[in-house]
Amino acid sequence: MAHHNLAGVLRAKPTCPQELIDFILDKTDSADKGTLKSCALVARSFRPTSQKLIFSAVTILPPGCDSIPALERLADVLSSSPHLALHVRTLYLFQPGLNKPCEWMQSDMLPAILSMFINLESLNIQIYDWKRLASNCEQAIYALITRSSLSSIELKGARFRDTSLLPLLRCLPTSLESASFSDVFAARWSYRDDLQRASAELHKLRLASLHLDSFAPTLLHWAIRAVDLKCLQDLHTTVKEDTYDVVQQLLDSAVYVETYHLFFWDTFSNPENPDLGKMQCLRTLEISVVLNWEETEEVEGEDRDNPLDDAMRTLNTAPHSIEHLVLNLNIWNPDELSYFMEPVWDLGEDCPALWDVVVRIRSRYDDKSALQRGIRYLEGVFYRLHERGILTVIAVHPDE
Repeated sequence: MAHHNLAGVLRAKPTCPQELIDFILDKTDSADKGTLKSCALVARSFRPTSQKLIFSAVTILPPGCDSIPALERLADVLSSSPHLALHVRTLYLFQPGLNKPCEWMQSDMLPAILSMFINLESLNIQIYDWKRLASNCEQAIYALITRSSLSSIELKGARFRDTSLLPLLRCLPTSLESASFSDVFAARWSYRDDLQRASAELHKLRLASLHLDSFAPTLLHWAIRAVDLKCLQDLHTTVKEDTYDVVQQLLDSAVYVETYHLFFWDTFSNPENPDLGKMQCLRTLEISVVLNWEETEEVEGEDRDNPLDDAMRTLNTAPHSIEHLVLNLNIWNPDELSYFMEPVWDLGEDCPALWDVVVRIRSRYDDKSALQRGIRYLEGVFYRLHERGILTVIAVHPDE
């Protein structure tokens, strides 16, 4: 009887191809840091991919964190293992509260940390009060913005002093593909002359996506001067009475935009409405309107001005190429929809390509039956679309 020596076989450890390990780990949600940290401890072969995913997105610093100790821990990790900073592709910079002191914004450690993120692709900044930034921290953020690897930037909830916004806009690299400015405020009168003089210094940006939901007309003027509007495919703008003209300039030049979201910020009593007629490549149109019957203005000699009328007149200027329409109605009490909606409205007559319409009620009203009545009312208003089977009406409670 033959004897086989199995000792070597039993001592041999089973192996798995590294490609298969990497494939499995890549399927893990990069936001699930706990699972990824556990994976990094399983075996040496698990560590590189786990670390890459752990450090792919870094937040400095979310609300509730012990800011300085957390920043010190991050600095220690990157100091001992600087290669981990090369994995950072997305960075979030948060100020915890509108007026709450933020220690990391004054920290000497921050500039050194930011300088290590040389492969950054996406930068999200939510700093309300830029005056709280130490000068070296502010310069470090500007240096980060100039990275040639950067393809996306989002600036949200910012209040700029007179000398901050224009230098930031000058820093934007030509590598950007997407830019978003949401709830950004800057004094409008401070920049017109400066922006005109600085036009030669602004990089021409070939953005595919631009989001301008802002209180700063400066950003709209900047977009006209610095963005190649014929490259845009996705556009989001807020329109107010004092920004109508510059928004219209944007629309007239953004002729290849395929998706456009227009938000009417307040009652829009301008005798004209935005005209979408030159956007001949438009396929998806989203219009958002705030409806508050108590705040609608009474026009002299006429009924109250209905902000939804302005939205519908704008819709009537859209090209026949529209295929998808989303109408967001932000309203407190859905039972008041009848004050704004006219049963005679008929969407689709001049839009032969239209095959998908979503009307969304956004309301914090606690009465759920009112939401259901609102849905049924809208189905009656747009009954022809409802009969054709292309209408979807939904109610959204923001807390849910």
